[in-house]
Amino acid sequence: MEAEQILKMLETVLDDKLKPLKQEMTDMKQDITDMKLEITSIRQDMTDMKQDISGLHTKLDSLAPKQPDDTLALLQIINTKLDSIQKDVEFTFLKTSKNELEINRLKTQ
Repeated sequence: MEAEQILKMLETVLDDKLKPLKQEMTDMKQDITDMKLEITSIRQDMTDMKQDISGLHTKLDSLAPKQPDDTLALLQIINTKLDSIQKDVEFTFLKTSKNELEINRLKTQ
């Protein structure tokens, strides 16, 4: 009987000493499982970001060819407005010159 009692006592002591280790291993397993879930989430986020970046590249690629046409159209509009301003300035200059000529004539009479 003594051997059985010693065996039971050893089992009890070992169980008491191993319980914290078992709990620590269980906690570590849970931590590893949580980390795996986080890594999976990060991978999904990275995949989403890659898709977003790819979409942006596609949009930029589709906008790039149109850009020179838009710039050319804008320059043509500016050129038309500058032509109009130039004609207005020329008209004003001619009108002013004509008025000065009339004033000069009236002064000399």
